Amino acid sequence: METSVTVSSATSSKWIPLNIKSYDFKVSLCLEITGIGSYKVEHTFDNIQTDTSPTVFTHSVLSGITASTDSNYDFPVRAVRLTCSSYTSGSATLHIIQ
Repeated sequence: METSVTVSSATSSKWIPLNIKSYDFKVSLCLEITGIGSYKVEHTFDNIQTDTSPTVFTHSVLSGITASTDSNYDFPVRAVRLTCSSYTSGSATLHIIQ
């Protein structure tokens, strides 16, 4: 699976579900930032299809990010999203490869 989400204001993207039943769960994350803002990647262990208010956790590395970078998940999480906590201009795109 390969997908991406973009935000261009102080908001959160939609949740991107991941395949937790994958034999060797690994997810690559690339955060591309153009402009000025502070961004973080969040994940949940809850089923976003049935839980209307999932518990949100912040990625241990991708938090308070102001320049393009990358990271990963080596353990299963059900879904990820991109959140902009401080916005001035531009946008950020989170690329996800599983």
